[in-house]
Amino acid sequence: MSELDLLRRLGDQIVPPPFEALRETARRRVHRARVATSLAVAATVVAAVATTAYVGRGDRRVEPAPPPPAPSSRPLTYADGSTIHYGEQTVQADRPVVELDVTDYGVGFRTDDGAMWFTDGSTTNRLGTLGETGPGYRDTWPLTSRPGWMLSANSGPRLVWFEFPTPGEPEVVVYDTGTRQEVARDTVRLEPGHTAVPALQSDTFVYWFKDPDPEELPAAQAQVRYDPETGEQSRITEQDLLRDLDSDAAARSLRLKGDGRSDSSGAFHYSDGMGQQVGLSLKKAVAGVDGLAPVGPGDMVAEDVSGRTFAFEPPLNYTDQAGVAWLVQWLDDQTVVVLSPLRESTNFLACHLDTKTCEVAASAPAGVVVPDFGKSQFIG
Repeated sequence: MSELDLLRRLGDQIVPPPFEALRETARRRVHRARVATSLAVAATVVAAVATTAYVGRGDRRVEPAPPPPAPSSRPLTYADGSTIHYGEQTVQADRPVVELDVTDYGVGFRTDDGAMWFTDGSTTNRLGTLGETGPGYRDTWPLTSRPGWMLSANSGPRLVWFEFPTPGEPEVVVYDTGTRQEVARDTVRLEPGHTAVPALQSDTFVYWFKDPDPEELPAAQAQVRYDPETGEQSRITEQDLLRDLDSDAAARSLRLKGDGRSDSSGAFHYSDGMGQQVGLSLKKAVAGVDGLAPVGPGDMVAEDVSGRTFAFEPPLNYTDQAGVAWLVQWLDDQTVVVLSPLRESTNFLACHLDTKTCEVAASAPAGVVVPDFGKSQFIG
């Protein structure tokens, strides 16, 4: 058989499939293609959801909830027994209040049993306890300073206090009243038999006196600077402190010179002004300014951060009944509170930097507890 005949026979044996069979094959191929595409899309969606969920968990882990916006002003604040007056609000403590300090978000206070608390005016939370201080802690604050275990600055959310888990072994605690979280807690490094008491809080650091001498002024004391961010504790000089305060100076600050803390150059330095003694009826021929203004040793000069003289007109017909007064609080960038203890009562004067005027903003019984000062007392 020739090759041509063989090919013809093979061709006769090849029969094409019916048309219906071809159409069924095509339909199955299309269906398989659609299923494969659907599976691929589903896998992509699952992968995307899984990735999104993972990123979301990571974001929640590394991004803490931000604090509420800080108010631009603070209410006038004081405590009468166990009642805290916070602007128009009153808060009842469970025991008499012996110390308090104001932050942008409320009031930190200590009761007479040593408990530390914070209130925003509506709720009250216990933060800790002072504990047993141990030997060597009676009358240990420097001359002219006010005893207190709690600190705050004129602005910001932070509250600082000392605790004694063991007598003679203090810890420093830094607490953010905006987020209600403890920022730092460290042992105050002391050799056995030595002491430390809080001195000052700035926007960056906390300061305390080491082995304070009650017969010496604050400028003559050994001082320690504590950085809550790093935990570092370092001995500093008075000039180191003044440089720190200059770099941290804010609107709610004073510029002082001739107050016993400036160096021999007579340059101004910044101060938070809290606890600064104030004269209510100064005469320019004697004090260099008329009216109501800070007073200190020598020829002290006080200015605000804009370089304006820090002096005010006292309330009309007020000075004849008043004794020594003190600067105790900033309500906002333009308003300070002067504590004026009287024989039978306590007045709070609101003094305004923009108008240079003062008025009696509130009156309270004698002996109330005020920020950055403690218990008021008449000195005539």
